[in-house]
Amino acid sequence: MWKWEIAFFSAIGLLSCNPKTESLKILYATEIGAVADGRTLNTNILQKAIDQLAAFGGGKLILDAPGQFLSGTLFLKNNVALQIQAGATLLGSPSIEDYTPLTQGHNADRQPYHLIVAQEAENISIIGEGIIDGNGKHFWREDNEKDAQGNFVEPRWIMPKDKKVSPLIELVRCKNVFIENITVKTGGGWNIHLHDCQRVKITGVRIDNSLFSPNSDGIDITGGNDITISDCYIRTCDDGICLKTLTESQPCRRVTVTNCIIQTSCVALKLGCNESFKDISDIAFSNCVIDKSSRAIGLYTKEGGNYENISINNIVANTNAPFVLNRPIQIMAEKPKDNRLPGSVRNIQISNFQCKTQGRILLTAQEGTLIENISFRDIMLEYAYQENPIPYIEGIKSNQYPKAEHNLEARGATGAIVAENIRNLVVENILITWAKDTIPADWKHPERIENGGKRIFRLSYESSREADYPVIWAKNVHGGYIRAFLAKASASHVTPFVLKNSTLSVLK
Repeated sequence: MWKWEIAFFSAIGLLSCNPKTESLKILYATEIGAVADGRTLNTNILQKAIDQLAAFGGGKLILDAPGQFLSGTLFLKNNVALQIQAGATLLGSPSIEDYTPLTQGHNADRQPYHLIVAQEAENISIIGEGIIDGNGKHFWREDNEKDAQGNFVEPRWIMPKDKKVSPLIELVRCKNVFIENITVKTGGGWNIHLHDCQRVKITGVRIDNSLFSPNSDGIDITGGNDITISDCYIRTCDDGICLKTLTESQPCRRVTVTNCIIQTSCVALKLGCNESFKDISDIAFSNCVIDKSSRAIGLYTKEGGNYENISINNIVANTNAPFVLNRPIQIMAEKPKDNRLPGSVRNIQISNFQCKTQGRILLTAQEGTLIENISFRDIMLEYAYQENPIPYIEGIKSNQYPKAEHNLEARGATGAIVAENIRNLVVENILITWAKDTIPADWKHPERIENGGKRIFRLSYESSREADYPVIWAKNVHGGYIRAFLAKASASHVTPFVLKNSTLSVLK
C-alpha cells in the first residue's frame, strides 16, 4: 500500500483488517459512525465522508445498513458516488433548519432547501436499490382536508408550508451524472431537478408520491443537453417529466425519454409553460405507458421559447384522472406578458399514439404566435365518455388552458382534434371508438376538480355523450391535409370535419 493511501485511511479511522475497507476509495456509512435508526442526524458524518472522498480524487460512499439514515443537506462533489444499498434509506430531516439554503434564484416550487445538492460537479452518481425519502409530509400544512381516519381527502390538492424541501435532489451545472435504480419518495415538492446539466443518464429510477402532493414534479430538466431518461416508474401529483427553461438557464437540447411508466395528476411528458424563456429542441419521447394523467402530452410556450424538432411515438395512455377538461395531447402558444418576441412550436411528429379518454386533442396558438408543421400519424382514441367542455371553461384558473381572449371558440369547441391558428397540420390515419351507452364504472369519479383551481364538480354521469364530436374542428388552419378514411363523427348527423376559415385539405 502506498504511503498516501495509508495516510488517507488513517485520517478517517478506517485502516483495519476488515475486508470491507480494503477498497481504497469506498467508505461504508456504518463504519464511519453513521447510525441508521431514523432519529440520529447523520449530516456531518456523511458530508465529511463525501468531502474526504473528493479530496482523495473520488470514490464511493455506501449507506450499507438496513434502516433510515436521517440527514439534512448533503453536497455531492467531483468523482463521488452515493450508493444506497437495498434496505437502506436516506431520510430527509423533518426540520427545515437542518437544510443548508442555496443562494441562487428560487420560487415557491423551487426553494433553497434540498436533501442532495451538487453544484458544478463532474462524474457524480446516485445509485443503489435503496430509498431516498424526502419526509415530505412534514412540509405540508396541517389544515389540509382529511377524512375521519386522518387521511387526506381525494381528490383535493394538498397545500404546502411556506418553506419546504424542493427539489429533493438539486443538480446545478453538473457534467457526467449517473442516477440508477434508486427509489425516490415523499418529496416535499419537486423530486429530481437538473439545472443546466450535461451528459446525464437516469435509468431504472422509481419515484413514488401522493397523486395530490404539492407541486411534486417527478423529473424536471431546466436547460442543459445530452440527457437520457429510461426505464423509470413515476407516480406523482405534478408533471411526470418536464423540460423547461428560465431567463438564467441555457436552452434545452438533445433529450430522450424512453421505456417509462408514468402516473400523474398533471402532464406526463411536458415541455415548458411559464418556464419557457429559452429554446427547446431535438427531443424524443418514446415507448411510454401513461396512466390516469390529466394530459398525456403537453407542449406549452408562453415566455418566448421556440420548440422544434420534437418526436413523440409509441405512447399508450389514458386520461382517467379525477379532473375536468382532461386532454390526451395539448400544444399551446401564447405571447409573453412583456414586449419580448413570442415563441413558436414547429416540426412536431406524434405517431403511434393510443389513448382512452373523455376529452380533446387541443392545439391553440394565440394570434401573433406560431404553431406549424405538426404531424399526427396512426392515432387511436377510445372514448369512455364524451365530455362537454362548456360547463367548466368559465372562470377556469389553469394557466395551461387557452384564454378566452386568445382562442375563444377553440376552448369550448368539441372534436377529437380541436385546432385554431395552426400552419401546416397533417392528420393521417386516425381511428376513433366513440363512447358506448354505458360509462365504465372506474371512470365515474364522484367528484372532479379543476386543474389549477379549487372548484369541485359533482357529476351524475347521466349520459355517456354529453356532446357530439366531429373528428376534427379547425379554425384558421392553413396548409396540410387530413387522410382519415375510417374516421367518422360521433353521430350520423354531425359533420366529420368542421373547417372554419381553413385551407386544410381532406383527402378522399
